Amino acid sequence: MAADSSVNMTTATGDGAGDVKNSLQDYFSRELLRTIEDNLVLSQFASKQALPEKSGGDLTMKFFRYAKGAASNVSSLTEGTTPTANVLQLESVSADLAQYGQVIDITDLLTALELFNNVEQATLRIGRDAALKLDEIIRNEVFSNVGTTAGDVFSGTATDYTFADITAADALDFLDAATGLKINNASQIDGYYVGVIGPQISRDLMNDAQWINAHHYAEPEARLRGEVGRLHGIRFVETSVPHRLVTGSQYTYNAAGTAYGSIVFGDQAYGVPSLSSQSPFAPSVTITSGADKSDPLNQKTRVGFKALYAAKTLQPLHVARVYSKTDYSA
Repeated sequence: MAADSSVNMTTATGDGAGDVKNSLQDYFSRELLRTIEDNLVLSQFASKQALPEKSGGDLTMKFFRYAKGAASNVSSLTEGTTPTANVLQLESVSADLAQYGQVIDITDLLTALELFNNVEQATLRIGRDAALKLDEIIRNEVFSNVGTTAGDVFSGTATDYTFADITAADALDFLDAATGLKINNASQIDGYYVGVIGPQISRDLMNDAQWINAHHYAEPEARLRGEVGRLHGIRFVETSVPHRLVTGSQYTYNAAGTAYGSIVFGDQAYGVPSLSSQSPFAPSVTITSGADKSDPLNQKTRVGFKALYAAKTLQPLHVARVYSKTDYSA
C-alpha cells in the first residue's frame, strides 16, 4: 500500500508555513496512515471499496456482491438438449458516507521548544483516535439491526435479548457461532473464521484447555493484527472497543454495560472504504500556522484530520454474534 499517496497534507500560509510543508509533508503523510492502519482491528477483514472521486454531491458508496449459489441451480441433462441458462446476478448494497475529524492545538511555548516532536505526537494521537473511531463505526454497524444473521448465541440459559440469565462466555458458545456460519456456507478467511472479542472475553476463553495462544503458533509471524489465539476453527482478535450493552438493549452500545457482544464472521461479511483511495475524500491532515484574525499573536499551531467513512454489513448470514458476560473483575 502506497502510504504517501493516500493521505493529503496542506499547510496554511504564514511565516515559516512553506518550510513546514516542504520538510514534513511526506513524513506526516506516511505516519498518519501507518498509525491508523496499525491500530485498526476490524477494518483488516472488510471488503474494501474505493471512495468516490467525482460523485456529483452524492456521498454514497456502493458495495457489490454476487447472489448466493444453490444446488437447485444445477439440473439434470437430457441428451442433445441445451439446459436453461442461469443468470449471474450482481447485487449492490449502499452505505451513506459521513465526515469525521479532529483538531489539536499546540501552543507557541511548546512550538518554540520542540515544534517537530509536538506535531509528530499530535499526528500520532490523531491517527490512534481515528483508528478507534473507525473501528467503532464498523462495530456499531455489525451490531445494528442488520436483519437475519448466522445466529445470535446467548451464553448460559438466556434465550432472548433481555439477557436475564446470561453468563460468562465459554468455548461452546463460539463453536455454536461457527456452526451457524458453516450451515450458511460462509466462506472462511485463510481456512478459519474470525472472532473479534474484548480482552474481558478472551480472558475467559483462555481458561479453556483447547485454547491455543497465538505466541505458540508454529509460524507466529503469520498472526493477524491483534490475534491472541485459536479455538474451534476460529482465530480470535482482540479489540479495545468491544460491543457493550445493558439488559434489553441489544443494538445500543453502552460503555457501562455488563453484557458483551462478540462477533464471528466469514469472508466479505462487511465492507468499508479503502483508506488508500486516490479520492479527494481520502483522509487528510492539515497543519495551520501563522498569525491571523483568530490568532493575532501567533500563539497556536493547529493540527487537524478529516475523512469520510462508513461501514456496511454485506452478508448478514456470514455474521454470528455471541452475547455474554465475563468472569473478569477489575
